[in-house]
Amino acid sequence: MYLSKYLILSLLSIMCFGRYVVNANAGFMKPIPRVLCEEDNVKGCKIRNPCHNLAAVSGDVNPIDINKIYEYAIYQLDAKANETSVNTYTIQFFKDQENTGFQLLTFNQNDMQSNNSFYAVKMDPIKINTKLMDNIEFDKDGFVFGTLELTFDARSGGGDVYYSCASVRLQKKNATTKSTGQKIKVESTLTLTDGKGKQRGDIESDGIATEIVVPDLINHEATVSSEDIIANDSTEGDIGQDNGNENANHKDNSSSNLSIPSMFVATLISFISLLVIRK
Repeated sequence: MYLSKYLILSLLSIMCFGRYVVNANAGFMKPIPRVLCEEDNVKGCKIRNPCHNLAAVSGDVNPIDINKIYEYAIYQLDAKANETSVNTYTIQFFKDQENTGFQLLTFNQNDMQSNNSFYAVKMDPIKINTKLMDNIEFDKDGFVFGTLELTFDARSGGGDVYYSCASVRLQKKNATTKSTGQKIKVESTLTLTDGKGKQRGDIESDGIATEIVVPDLINHEATVSSEDIIANDSTEGDIGQDNGNENANHKDNSSSNLSIPSMFVATLISFISLLVIRK
């Protein structure tokens, strides 16, 4: 009789908490990915196949000025980290309609071992990357279209390999814009390069929570002088400002939303446990 009681409790626990169990996964928050990866929309954190392809980049894109330092933002839903794991992140650029990737950064997970965490990763200006610059040709408007692909290899920690892709436009000039984009919070900023395009031997992590701006997407055909451009790397604007864009990130709100069902489940199990034991 007592065995059946505990069996019932075990089954209830599995049914209630099973929906919260996830494999290691992560994705871009900046640049804005094609499939969102964020706390309240994790579909884009779980892509298990390379997401670059030979289709032409179309629609809205992320503008990246090749003359400026660029900060990526990564949302790590599940780190799948342990004492011996050496999970890795790699960021590559694929030219429009080409299948050869140019590695921009690669680094070990190291201190990025928290679940449901946010990190910024600094990269030296792309123009310093000689190998990439020697293999791309800017069009008459000074643009190169392509895909940035983030690969999170968590197999060392018992997970899988996950991908996140963003449509981008490399450009020689920064846009003068009306929008300030969206601010997001990150828990730490990683510096991987030496300021001259070469990767450091060790990752430098400041461990300081800060805010970075995620510029809005721009129209594929917009020129740097066009009023249609709505992207900006400025640091002005309200945190979590909602301009109707589905790509806005709201960490605080989604965190509270997730905590409510967890509290309900815990209370339900405790109540059922008392009922079963009293019988």
